[in-house]
Amino acid sequence: MKQSRYVIAAVLLCAIVFGSCKRILELEPKTGPTSLTFWKNDKDALAGLMGGYALIREALTDENRFFVYGDITANTFRVTYSSDYSIHQIANGELDGVYYGYLENLQNWTLYYKAIAQANLLVQKIPTIPDNAFAIGANKAYYTGEAHFLRAFLYFYISRVWGDVPLILEPVEDLSQAKNIGREKQSVVLAQCIKDVDAAIQLLPETPIQTNDRGVRASRASALALKAHIYAWMKDFPKCEEATRDLVASPGKYGLKFITDSAEYSRIPIGRSMEAIFEININEEQNEGSGPDIYGSFQGIGSKTLYIPYLATRDASTPDQVPWMTHLTTYNNVYWEDGDLRKMLWFEKDTRTSMEKNIMMKKYVNITYRDGDVRKDPRQSNNLLVFRLSDIILLRAEALSKIKKDTEARDLVNKVRTRARLEALDGTTAGDDLYYFIVTERQRELFAEGHAFWDLLRTGFIDDFNGQFEKAMEPGSEFYGKNYWPIPRALFKDNMLMKQTPYWNGRL
Repeated sequence: MKQSRYVIAAVLLCAIVFGSCKRILELEPKTGPTSLTFWKNDKDALAGLMGGYALIREALTDENRFFVYGDITANTFRVTYSSDYSIHQIANGELDGVYYGYLENLQNWTLYYKAIAQANLLVQKIPTIPDNAFAIGANKAYYTGEAHFLRAFLYFYISRVWGDVPLILEPVEDLSQAKNIGREKQSVVLAQCIKDVDAAIQLLPETPIQTNDRGVRASRASALALKAHIYAWMKDFPKCEEATRDLVASPGKYGLKFITDSAEYSRIPIGRSMEAIFEININEEQNEGSGPDIYGSFQGIGSKTLYIPYLATRDASTPDQVPWMTHLTTYNNVYWEDGDLRKMLWFEKDTRTSMEKNIMMKKYVNITYRDGDVRKDPRQSNNLLVFRLSDIILLRAEALSKIKKDTEARDLVNKVRTRARLEALDGTTAGDDLYYFIVTERQRELFAEGHAFWDLLRTGFIDDFNGQFEKAMEPGSEFYGKNYWPIPRALFKDNMLMKQTPYWNGRL
């Protein structure tokens, strides 16, 4: 999927709504064509969709937000004052950035609302395109389903980051009609997510229509996975179990396969594997690799975790020369069993005395160089793995454990453990012990895939990995809501209805 060919058209589409959001979310106003000159045929719909995916990619990759929000906060990585000045404070629970600064961009949800503005347009406009304007009739439903999925995914994602967020469902195409709004309760936002995802499930095909779209465009499997995660966050485990049931029982129906071959398994982090349910496309062969930012610095997860021989532009001789080393305590707590295939594939211990026996995570090492053998212009070509089959298998195991179906839950955990060359659990691991084991198995299997913080928060085990967020999810605690990010002062400008994230009110 070459999103870049559609981005220009999509940006023109977004111009319709960016200006309208100025008063609401402090977006930059732009000018562009009106809807009367667009939304005429299937090519317009596809251009808008590709723009939507591109905007999500921008939002999740900006400053490595996907990993910052989902992994740094869970102590997946060792980050120090010297290794990554601004990011080190996040693992310490200092999301306000008051002391060290430089967190205003990460606190700002504007990039996500740009993508939401696009999704709102897609949800409204694609159904209005005449049926006979689609070369393939089924594509109208397919594209509409994608639009609902994108909106559901975006609102679910930002509700986990910021808690209560503004809920905007209608595109405002006339700036004079823009209205200031405040933040909506998370429960209301999540209810809307379920409504959108249910619409997507009805409309999306079970498998991607084009083979090249595997994982990087939404399918019915993507929507079911999203629904399962929403219900898990809501702690509605019977509905989570229901949402995962068919995906896990019949993966082939959705074009998926549980990978057992170790060589094929090692390639999962590149993307588009047979386990891929939904990913963000980052592929240098399609001119979509993560390259330099506006300051000329290489971006992407590899820019934070790698050094020679996996990244030619960094020759590290001390741990602080690598922004994000693997957090040793987390690593030892998670990978405590010998022979774990994942430990062998994804990590490398540096035995040099100067590196203090630290461990480099080499999960995302698909680096190419635009300047060939010169090797000074690296590009990341690893997709962001949002949902994959093993994730849903373990999420189902968690739900089964919660509804007292330990035998079925244990069987699913053992399926993942057997592939990782570990001993299967026997019947003595049950009840609360089994549940905790499933949660930690998710940490092993999905290490640095953006799940850790959310999983540990919703299950109540965050204190085992990062005590800075202890009791953040317990109503009545003085730390309740500390996990939700504050918003920067810029978002309050000219909007008296906007309120600071409760925990951070008066602290920022």
